[in-house]
Amino acid sequence: MKQLDKNRFQSVSMANSYDKMCQLLVPGYDLMQDTLIDFLKFEKINNIVLLDLGAGSGILIEKILKEFSNSICYYLDFSDDFINIAKERLNKYQDRVTYIKSDFNNPWESNITQKPNLITSTSAIHHLSNENKRKLYEKCYNILEDSGWFFNIDEMKTINEESHLKNLYYWVYHANKQKETLPDNEINAYDGWMEKFGSWKERNIENMYLPKKEGDDIHESFLKQLVWLEEIGFQETDIFCKHFLWGMIGGKKV
Repeated sequence: MKQLDKNRFQSVSMANSYDKMCQLLVPGYDLMQDTLIDFLKFEKINNIVLLDLGAGSGILIEKILKEFSNSICYYLDFSDDFINIAKERLNKYQDRVTYIKSDFNNPWESNITQKPNLITSTSAIHHLSNENKRKLYEKCYNILEDSGWFFNIDEMKTINEESHLKNLYYWVYHANKQKETLPDNEINAYDGWMEKFGSWKERNIENMYLPKKEGDDIHESFLKQLVWLEEIGFQETDIFCKHFLWGMIGGKKV
């Protein structure tokens, strides 16, 4: 599960820009996370033990802690810069958060002392090869408490290549048009985010058909990933939300 292209995440400026801009510039970012929270309320899951994989600046964890007063969370990420931002964001919840610095290929599960009944990930698993995506899904299934839920919010291929390409271009369109909505004091953060986004466009649009290596954006269809979840043993699997390139797939351990 070695992730080779980590350097773009090990940057204070990148982490700050991503934290400030992701909810504006990633299509459906809040839609996906708010759908997850609404689903948890619908299922009446209140005493949440959350494990958030690739937790970044802690935006989803903050939402969970705020909405569910009895929740506790395991935060997992390998970037010191993102961890520092998350600790600042989650400072008032510090007694309810356990921080684990690790990437996906290390034995991070040894730090889990209470089985989670909710495992989530946002914009992280697509950096793994397909083989390692599935291995991570299996690990999540094994770690989950019985009746627990797993959700992956991520960049995913859709039904056909033409639609996938259009979804890639839509992200470029969406990000470009947001600049006109920003006040002057946020333009630097926007420009910093868009500088890194230029590399994303090069990898995923200009070089779309070149071979991918671990750490790149390795998009796989949500349909194939749902099959993996079912084969592993997850039930009630579905794509619970979809917005262009972004989808939220998941299932329940029974």
